[in-house]
Amino acid sequence: MVVSLVQPAYANFPAWSETFGPEVADLADLAGFPPDPEQEIALNALFGIDSEGRSVSFEFALIAARQNIKTGFLKQAALGWLFITDQPLIVWSAHEMDATREAFRDLTNLIENCRPLAKRLESGPTNGIFRGSGQEAIALAPSKECPYGQRLKFKARTHAGGRGLTGNKVILDEAFKLQDSHMGSLLPTLSAVPDPQVAFGSSACKPESDVLRRIVERGRSTDVSRRRRLGYMEFCAPEDACESDNCPHYVGFPGCAMDKRECIVMANPQAGRRITWEYLEGERQSLSPAEFGRERLGWHDKPDLAGEPKISLAMWNDLADVDSTPLDPVSFGIYTEKDRASSVIAVAAYRADGLIHVGVVPARESEAIDQLPGTGWIPERARQLQERWSPCATVIDSQNAAASLITALEEQGVEIVTTTAQDMARACGNFFDFVVERKIRHQGSPSLAQSVCAGKPRDLGDAWAWDRKDAGSDITQLVAVTLALHGLILHGRPKTVEVWGFMS
Repeated sequence: MVVSLVQPAYANFPAWSETFGPEVADLADLAGFPPDPEQEIALNALFGIDSEGRSVSFEFALIAARQNIKTGFLKQAALGWLFITDQPLIVWSAHEMDATREAFRDLTNLIENCRPLAKRLESGPTNGIFRGSGQEAIALAPSKECPYGQRLKFKARTHAGGRGLTGNKVILDEAFKLQDSHMGSLLPTLSAVPDPQVAFGSSACKPESDVLRRIVERGRSTDVSRRRRLGYMEFCAPEDACESDNCPHYVGFPGCAMDKRECIVMANPQAGRRITWEYLEGERQSLSPAEFGRERLGWHDKPDLAGEPKISLAMWNDLADVDSTPLDPVSFGIYTEKDRASSVIAVAAYRADGLIHVGVVPARESEAIDQLPGTGWIPERARQLQERWSPCATVIDSQNAAASLITALEEQGVEIVTTTAQDMARACGNFFDFVVERKIRHQGSPSLAQSVCAGKPRDLGDAWAWDRKDAGSDITQLVAVTLALHGLILHGRPKTVEVWGFMS
C-alpha cells in the first residue's frame, strides 16, 4: 500500500552536508520495521552531518499525537546508532518503566529476528540481551569501530533527576513529563561526550510540561538563532481550525475541528493507517474535549501560573454577563462541604450564542439563597428541579459527602450521574479550559466569584482536581458548577426552547 505523506505543521532542521538517514531507513526495513514517509524525513534530519562529520542536531524533537510515529521513529534511530554509526553507548528513557520495557522488548525482537543484526550481538550466556529488572540492555560484540563493544541501555527517569542517563546518544520518550531536574542532571554530563545527541519524543504539553514547552517554543520560532542546533518536527492541527470562535467542542457542533478528519490527520499521521477511523470516532465520544484536543489534535495545554490563583478574579469577572440566559436542556451539579456544613445545587446550560451559562440554583424556590446548611433540603429541592426542568444530568461526585444522598434522591425520582476520580480530573480541567478560552458566562454572583477564586489545583499525578487554597476558603459553589458543566458536556445538547429566570 502506498502511504501518502502527511505534512508536518512545523519542520525546522539545521542544514546538513550529507545524511545517514537513507541507510538507517534501509536498516529498519531489513529488520522488518520500515519507516513511514514522515519518519524518513525525521531520520534524514536526525542523522544529518556537517562537512566535518559532526551531527548538525544536538537536540531533536518529534511531537505528534499518541500512537503516532514517535516511538517507532526513536526505535529506528536506536537501530541506526547501533548498526550504522556505531555509537558506544545509547540510553533510552521514558517516564514510565513499563513504556521503557516495552521499547526494550520491541527492539530485542527486531534484532533477534533479523539474522544480519542478531549475529552482531555479544556472545555469552545472555546472548547480548540483559533482561534483569532495572538492568535491561542490548549489547553488541566488540568491533573495529567500537573495540569495547556497544550498549543500548534502558533506564527509568526518577523524580530526583536524570543521573545515570548519560550516553553518546540519549532518547527521552514521553518528554511531556520531563522536569528541569532531569535536564539539569543530564545535559552537563554530555559536555564530555564526543558528538552527543538528545532525541525527544512526545505528545502535546500538559500544564506542568515546562521543559517540553520551551522546546516547542524554540522549535516553532522563526528566529533561527533560538534553534541553531535543534531539529524540530511537529504534527498538530491549527488551534483556530473551528469555524466558530466560541466553539464548545462538543460532538457534532457545527464546524468543530475535533470532528473534521482533515484536522485529525494533521496531528495523527497514522489515522486511516494503523489507527482506524472507527476507533478515533469512539475515542471522540469517550474523551472530554480538553483531552481529545490535546491527545488527538496536538493542542498544548496552557501552563499553570505558580503563586497565582488558578482562576483569578479578573479572569472570572471578564466572563460576567448580567443578561446571560441559559437554554433547556440543563445540567445540575450537587456538592456538599466536607464537614457537611452546607450544600449547593449548581446549573450549566448552553446559551443561544453557543456559549455556556453557569450559576447557582436558589436553594429555595423564589428565594435568593445560594446555599443552605447541611444536606437534608437537597432531595426535595432536587425533586422540584427534576419535575420542572427534566435535566439532561444531575451529577454528584462519588467521593463527596453528597454521595450519601443518592438513594434518597433516586427515591424522589431524580436520576443521578456519579463521577470517578478520573471523571473529576477531566471535569476540573474542562472547567478551567472553558474559562481560559472564554466559553463560559455567568451573571456576576459575588458568592460564586469568591468560591471560584478560592480554588487551587490538587495534584492527582497526571491530572488535578479542585482544592481549597487555604483553610478558610469555600469552594463548594466552584465544585458544584464544575460538576454541572461536566454533566452538560457529556449529556447536553443546545436546543431553542424556553429560557430560565432563576439563575444567579
